Amino acid sequence: MDESAETESAKATPANSEVSSRSNANGTAISTDLTTPVVLLTVGLLLYLPWLGSYGPLDPTDSFFIESGRELFETNQYLLPLQNYKPWLDKPILYFWSVAGTYHLLGVNPFAGRLVSALSGVFLGLSTYFFSLPYLSRKQSIIAGLIFMAFPLASAIGHVSLTDMPLAALMATALFALFHFEKSRRFSACLIAYLALALAFLCKGPIAVIIVGAIYGLYLLLTTKLSGLLRKILDARPFLGLAIIAIVNIPWYTMATIGTNGAFFQDFFITQNFGRMVGTVNHQQPFWFYIPVVLGGLFPWSLVLILMAIAPLTALVKTLVQKSARQEQIAQCKKLFENREHLSDRTAYLFFMAIWAVFVLVLFSAIKTKLPTYILPGLPPIAVLIAAALAKLEGESREQNKKTSKIIIASALLIIATTIGAFFAGSSAHGWVQVFLVDSRATLAGAFFAALYYLYLAVRNQRKQALAVLTGLTIALTALLVPKANIAFYKERQQPFEELIWRIKAAHADIATVVVEAPSLSYFLHRRVEALRDPAEANKYLASGKKPHWLLVPREVMESLKWFKTEPQLIAKTKNSKWSLYSLE
Repeated sequence: MDESAETESAKATPANSEVSSRSNANGTAISTDLTTPVVLLTVGLLLYLPWLGSYGPLDPTDSFFIESGRELFETNQYLLPLQNYKPWLDKPILYFWSVAGTYHLLGVNPFAGRLVSALSGVFLGLSTYFFSLPYLSRKQSIIAGLIFMAFPLASAIGHVSLTDMPLAALMATALFALFHFEKSRRFSACLIAYLALALAFLCKGPIAVIIVGAIYGLYLLLTTKLSGLLRKILDARPFLGLAIIAIVNIPWYTMATIGTNGAFFQDFFITQNFGRMVGTVNHQQPFWFYIPVVLGGLFPWSLVLILMAIAPLTALVKTLVQKSARQEQIAQCKKLFENREHLSDRTAYLFFMAIWAVFVLVLFSAIKTKLPTYILPGLPPIAVLIAAALAKLEGESREQNKKTSKIIIASALLIIATTIGAFFAGSSAHGWVQVFLVDSRATLAGAFFAALYYLYLAVRNQRKQALAVLTGLTIALTALLVPKANIAFYKERQQPFEELIWRIKAAHADIATVVVEAPSLSYFLHRRVEALRDPAEANKYLASGKKPHWLLVPREVMESLKWFKTEPQLIAKTKNSKWSLYSLE
């Protein structure tokens, strides 16, 4: 790791500053001024809260959690998560408790259903800032927090109701606190780490403990001599951690297992956790799945990641080709290995961030089951590394600037091309993407002119100002475009379906779906909706005494209409023909 910015933290607080200060683990003064966190909090709230409730539940995933929390709130049953008024054994209880709690405070509405996820994203940005302060400059810590909150992928996850953002916040808190404990030996940091880890276990299960333990253990292994490794591990009080995790989790997991006669243990631990790791459940994707996810979900900061990778890749090629370079590289590696216990705090922190980010990306690339949300826990360290890389770019000499200025100019040109392409793609796109691009043309036009200014600064080699413009542009675009995308998706996909629901409600009809569940049905109807899965269930539903019998059929299973003895009569369908509403009488 490059330590050229080591002294930058000393410049962060002027000697004549009137702001009070405290000391970090090494005695370095850290300002306790509240202005910065208040500004960060304000930016985070503006990024995540506006328009959060301006679109209804989005089937299938967002509505699962919004509706499950509502069913807990309605039934006043808080032992097990509910879905369609049945025990839902795929997840632990913590997130559902939190959603039901916001309903108690704010009433049942989509804003309240997503609030915990959104606030978790803001909390994670603030945690990235606070835990980076002892090891990076104030400026780098601020930028790290801002970059995380403005990652399009992070913002998109924070704008829907999912367990992923609270889980990532708890796991990141545990990892940040464990590193801080390793450097400061403050017992409070150790307690924070294990309490966060215990809550992460109650939010998602054992995967949180496995990932956090593996990352921290790998860091200790790579920075500690073998003779002192066991001592370092024991210093972290792992048995205390296990005790805290057990105290927080055993009561609920035991009651859930007993209350379902063992079904919860089988479904959650065996099917959901082990099954997802070996790929026996859905969402199977190729190993390279996360490459486009990172490039698109972190744009434009993914361009900085590419810039960061150029120097190591160039050195690797040079090492492979030139014998002298190879010998020099081997010597440097030996020296680094010999001095691994004496890394500066800044270098150790960045090394820990690199281990954390790479481990998450490699782990979930190796697991067969893949979703874009799975790599969210790896984004905070990536934000820290990008912030450190930006500081290095700002501090480069003019000679060094020549090596990267062309790439920065290329990034500006790519952003300009992207805005132009998105502006004109609206007329040729389809579905909700077309609605989104057309509604976003004014925003894209503003982004185009901001990107031109970024290009102007890059050409003039005003690196500091250019990167500031890029940061502001990213924050503004994320704040505006992510909610617009969700609203467009809702208008095109979900709103026509809701119109069918209101028709069902007005007719007081009994309703069932075929194969596919739509949690928004239960959300609006406030009752259980059967999902028919075979001819026997179909005819049992038809024979029931409730009338009229109506049926919602998704496009992909239209063949299932043959299950019914009577010919279904079409009542209406959504404009995209995703759903069709039939009468069975």
